[in-house]
Amino acid sequence: MRNSKKKIGITFPQLHEFGGGEIFCEYVANLLSKFYEIDLYFYKTDAINKKLKIKQKIKLIPVKSKNAIIDYFCRRYIGVAQLYLIFFLNVKKFNYKFLFSTAGEFYSNHYKVYQYIHHPFYSLNLSHYMALGVKKKDIIKIFLRFCLSIFARISFYLFFNNRNKLKRISLTNSKWTKKRYESIYNDKAHIIYPTFLIPEFIKGFQKNYERRNNDFVILGRVSKDKNTIIGINFFKFLKKKIPQVGKLHIIGPCDQLLKRKIKSNLHSFKNVIIFHGYLSKKKRNKILENCKYGLHFAKFEHFGRAILEMHKHGMIVFVHNSGGSSEIIVDENQKYSSMTELYYNIEKIVNKIKIRNKIIKKYDKKFLRNFTDNKFQKDLKKYILN
Repeated sequence: MRNSKKKIGITFPQLHEFGGGEIFCEYVANLLSKFYEIDLYFYKTDAINKKLKIKQKIKLIPVKSKNAIIDYFCRRYIGVAQLYLIFFLNVKKFNYKFLFSTAGEFYSNHYKVYQYIHHPFYSLNLSHYMALGVKKKDIIKIFLRFCLSIFARISFYLFFNNRNKLKRISLTNSKWTKKRYESIYNDKAHIIYPTFLIPEFIKGFQKNYERRNNDFVILGRVSKDKNTIIGINFFKFLKKKIPQVGKLHIIGPCDQLLKRKIKSNLHSFKNVIIFHGYLSKKKRNKILENCKYGLHFAKFEHFGRAILEMHKHGMIVFVHNSGGSSEIIVDENQKYSSMTELYYNIEKIVNKIKIRNKIIKKYDKKFLRNFTDNKFQKDLKKYILN
């Protein structure tokens, strides 16, 4: 029997890491494979991360430049890899129903395009680069990013006119990203919160909340841009100041070099600060369900899946008041703009059961309605399956 499914192309710059973007690509590809035949394009660097579970029926197509200089930059910078994929697929002019760029801008005069913006790659606003983990002191990185953005924007202008603008649908992962994208490109975008694979909300946890440990959790990828070490140093200070504060659990994937650095930093706190590394969902969830508080130190987080997962397990999570993170918390006491404010917010909540009760009573309606796997699928299908 002839396969009646139409074929689409999906792109992601690189698939050797294991983070929110890669997991998004994996999930979307697997979901859409129920309705389409899929060719998944990515720039070839290292092997695909083993933790990514992409269905076998999806055709994986690694792309690589024969030019050594281009290949060098594409392997090192995902913004360059994305730009290469744009030109590669536009030159080839394959016969796809549409292309879905699962990370970043994608221009074309040939294809209908859906682009999902975790953060805009090619902004000319230097302050926007802070969201990519680039610090003010990294002048060279900022300069190179700016040069790449200028080159990309000129290329878009020269090679891709606006006749197919209506055939490009832009999706973003938060109100914050939507506002940023629209200000950069003067182009309308739609929000689809990336709530895929988010666990079900633990109903009725409020009754047993006070039986939990006064422990804190830092959840998610352990890295420089997530400010993990800053978080560890803050917790050391917190532990000395507030005796009733329990342990800190650090849960998430981490490269070996940073792992050694973190462990050497925990020498005198090894029984108080526990570095778990990457855990199975079962082991991770058991820890989350026994801790009261979550900490998130990344600034300009585009969405914050780790924050949402901790919330879903009934934890009170403290987040930096920047990016899209503040869209998925329920109380102003959970936001902070400085370490001083964070300290006083924690002190207030740890010492006052009435404030804790006030916060956790707010969870049900918002989190059951807006932040579910079913909601994500429904919203995505509304745009894709038309």
